[in-house]
Amino acid sequence: MNSLWKKQIDNFIYLAYKYEVKMLMVGGGAVNFHGYQRHSADVDFWIETSENNFDKLCKVFNEMGYEIDSFPKEVKNKKKNISVKFSPEDLNLELITNFSSFKTFDEAYQNSELVEINKSQVLKWRVLSYEDLIASKLRSQRPKDLLDIQQLKEIKENKN
Repeated sequence: MNSLWKKQIDNFIYLAYKYEVKMLMVGGGAVNFHGYQRHSADVDFWIETSENNFDKLCKVFNEMGYEIDSFPKEVKNKKKNISVKFSPEDLNLELITNFSSFKTFDEAYQNSELVEINKSQVLKWRVLSYEDLIASKLRSQRPKDLLDIQQLKEIKENKN
């Protein structure tokens, strides 16, 4: 991951918190947060899909230099996600509108954990809770998700 991408993702996280975008880190980033370090092809955030939240996301992208005044109907109707590629060799930023979970976004948001990192600027974002992460990976039944579950449970058992 190059430093330009890191700056851009840090800026996205900073601005999303500044504009109070409701989103949760899911996928490989959440797995890493909960202790199992593995490579992921992208950075995934599950976003709340209200019109107000989409307006806030537009402000984030506008401040980052992108001219966006709205998102396509397919995104707002949870039929498509938002995929951002800052440069050809970097990871994607995936903003997921329809995350496979047994909970609503609001329920998962309430159970999530707040992450705060002090760098040159304070970065804050929310991560899917351990329990909700395990439950979502159980539902998907993909081999890599089952491996994530096994590794996360071993890490948790070794802590106790």
